[in-house]
Amino acid sequence: MEFRIAKVEFLRGLRLAQGIADRKSTMPMLANVLLRTTGKNQLLVAATDLNVSLTAELKANITSEGGLTLGAKNLYELVSNAPGDEITLKKTDNHWAEIKAGKVAYRIVGMPDRDFPKVPEHREATYSTIESAVLREMIDRTLFSVCNDETRFHLNGVYFECDGTKARMVSTDGHRLSKVERTIPNGPVLTSGVIIPKKGLLEMKKVLESGPTCKLAIKTPHLFLQQDEVAIAVKLIDAQFPPYEQVIPKDHKRVITIDRTRLIDALRRAQLMSSETRGVKISATKDGVTITSDNPDLGEVREELDADYNAADPMSIGFNPKYVVELLGQMTSDQVTLSLGGELDPGLLRPLMGEEYLGVVMPMRI
Repeated sequence: MEFRIAKVEFLRGLRLAQGIADRKSTMPMLANVLLRTTGKNQLLVAATDLNVSLTAELKANITSEGGLTLGAKNLYELVSNAPGDEITLKKTDNHWAEIKAGKVAYRIVGMPDRDFPKVPEHREATYSTIESAVLREMIDRTLFSVCNDETRFHLNGVYFECDGTKARMVSTDGHRLSKVERTIPNGPVLTSGVIIPKKGLLEMKKVLESGPTCKLAIKTPHLFLQQDEVAIAVKLIDAQFPPYEQVIPKDHKRVITIDRTRLIDALRRAQLMSSETRGVKISATKDGVTITSDNPDLGEVREELDADYNAADPMSIGFNPKYVVELLGQMTSDQVTLSLGGELDPGLLRPLMGEEYLGVVMPMRI
């Protein structure tokens, strides 16, 4: 096998591949990237960790056909630091590779391509064309509240539902929940929701950066995402997502309407005086909102904010400020509403105008 390829083209595939290749696996092959010629002017680059797989079909001048696997991270570093605009790669004896760029020549050890795991076939899926920016925004607005506890694997991803025109993403870690809805004309039609794992979402975001539209398909047990010549396959989490609608409060008698940026700033200041076990207290009266926090080891803070409060009786509730700030950071409206039941009921955060986005935060005892 021997080929010549533009450095920028090679890096396009290797940058994504080295993020997927699993260097911690007990299978050494999963740390490698597959390079295989397909025809006279196309090179297939593939990587997998058995849960997320990537294939990229890159333009190259093929001198002789064949295949090889090389360490993904190492190859990416070599190519990105190589001089000039073109890379020549030749397979030599015992699956070694000779890489030349300008006056630099490397020889690196490889492994046979026949041992590389088979990646899911993305061409057999039925795709919907959707806007990349919409899908990327939906991922951003839910990814931060995915549960990182691997024993609760049913919460280790984002729940995705779509009826062909409206798409919804929901995530929760048991302490807070985020939900976003967007209109996606001609989107995929799913009979039931699917759970997309966190690593898959992170790799999807990278693919979505490179073009205005993408192709999305769900063919159980995989989600496929295609952007130009790059395709990614994500193995879905086989589990039941909790009935999230039951967690979202419907009956809230008390509503605080407040400036979003000022609330974020006040919570960050109060967070300096809080701890993991002692949250921040939000108190509402007809005169406005007071945010307080006290820590026996540090001291205390009190800040008053202008706000509209629709109830006659005063209300106080404790929250982990980090969770509230992260949710507010995903909103763009100037004003937000915090809807409350009792002091031990979850709080519901929404933008005052427009956006189909909401967050739920469980209270803390103060």
